[in-house]
Amino acid sequence: MNVKERIGKPGEPASGASSLADDGQASAQDQAGDAAAASTTEKSTRKTIANGYAKAALGKAKTLTVAAASGTKNIPGKVVAKVRELDANHRDVADRIDTVSMGLGITSGVVSAGAVLAAPSGLSAIGVALGLTSAPLIVTAAPIVGAAAAVTGALSGGAYFYSKWKSAKAAKEERAARDSQPQPLDSPDVGQ
Repeated sequence: MNVKERIGKPGEPASGASSLADDGQASAQDQAGDAAAASTTEKSTRKTIANGYAKAALGKAKTLTVAAASGTKNIPGKVVAKVRELDANHRDVADRIDTVSMGLGITSGVVSAGAVLAAPSGLSAIGVALGLTSAPLIVTAAPIVGAAAAVTGALSGGAYFYSKWKSAKAAKEERAARDSQPQPLDSPDVGQ
């Protein structure tokens, strides 16, 4: 091999060096191309799998949506039916709520009396105030039971007045229906 061949002309790559460099570049380019092709194939496989999962998820979501929609169509009818049932039995409902209210009222009175007796005093009250000890359970529960009694009392009063209004309305309609019917001629009220 000649020095001119090895070094080459200025501006041109050397023939021996160029073949080595070209071989190194070609193999690096081939490897990069193979890696890119493998990466592209892997990406497309991942996209296909992801699309399959997305389609399955959309199918499940549509199924759930249809089931929820059909279920929610039934809810208003069930609620209306339950309200009508409660309205038809307004006296029984008012009596039951009244019974629960009275029970909670009595319980609240007993718990309040117990809380007064069990409330910490003196040094134990200071310990409770500082958080060193805890208050007895009955003292902690008294406001909760009192609030429950107040709520059921309000519900009981509302149910009582609703029942009274509903009964008065029904009696008024019954009287109006009875008065609108014609009286027979042989009735003692006729002709007086």
